[in-house]
Amino acid sequence: MLIVSLGKSPSNAVFAALNAFLLPFEKNCVSLVDRIRRREVSIFCILNTRREIIGVFTYSSGGQILHCIPSAVSHYSELLAILRIYFENFDLHSLFSVIGDEAGTNLLLSAIFLSTKKLPASNQSFFLMEYKVGKETAGDGLKINAVCSNGKQAVYAANCPLNLLDALLPLQEAYEREEVLGDGQAYSPLRSKVILKKSLAEKNVYAVFFYEQIVSKGAINATGQNCVQLGGIFTAPEFRKRGFAEFLIKQIVAVERKMGKHIVLFVKPKNVAALTLYKRCGFSNFGRLKISYF
Repeated sequence: MLIVSLGKSPSNAVFAALNAFLLPFEKNCVSLVDRIRRREVSIFCILNTRREIIGVFTYSSGGQILHCIPSAVSHYSELLAILRIYFENFDLHSLFSVIGDEAGTNLLLSAIFLSTKKLPASNQSFFLMEYKVGKETAGDGLKINAVCSNGKQAVYAANCPLNLLDALLPLQEAYEREEVLGDGQAYSPLRSKVILKKSLAEKNVYAVFFYEQIVSKGAINATGQNCVQLGGIFTAPEFRKRGFAEFLIKQIVAVERKMGKHIVLFVKPKNVAALTLYKRCGFSNFGRLKISYF
């Protein structure tokens, strides 16, 4: 086995080979495909003795490792050995997180520990879920009258323009504090604003408006070749149990399906309310994701 560094912008031929390798596994690693597509991260390929790609991982300037290593279980010993040796000469001083399929993340964590003695400060496991046509419950999910006395819609979902940045920030902060941040992780207002602003600029943020007030939000967090990753679904606590989140998810799914995309997401196993919601919207479990923070 051999690990090859490709930089951020490999040749067209190599880029095509990367895409061909990742395509069958894309729903497990949409963020990885998205970052490679944008040429935002340094790319590393694991090759077998026939010089065929058997794994890919990336390393960002912020210290994030994303990966797709389908043979992490079947070739664990060989992969662990080559990764351990490679990481001994790899600059991991700014390592922040490892994200991807659970088996691959565990493999990388073992290699990193053997090479550097670094251990993650926290680990989070998630169910990977995908949308299946015809599995959703009937209706839009709303449990309120969506029509005003003047005949106008009281509730509607829409893609959010950049000028709604400040209006969306309180919901984004509440979402990050409740759903994203692990033990000991501090909320960063600047980082949150920068990420949200970028997502808005790329027209990836959606919201539910109730009498023109934003009550629920969601976003497309990553876009691959055939898949998109849905995330950031959050409804203000005072507006919950009225069906806004289900309404929003079904609207986003409809938009992405018209564009020919397969929709996936991940959710904490203990978040029973979210699991129930996603199943009502037509999503089913298909794997496990693990995020480890250093």
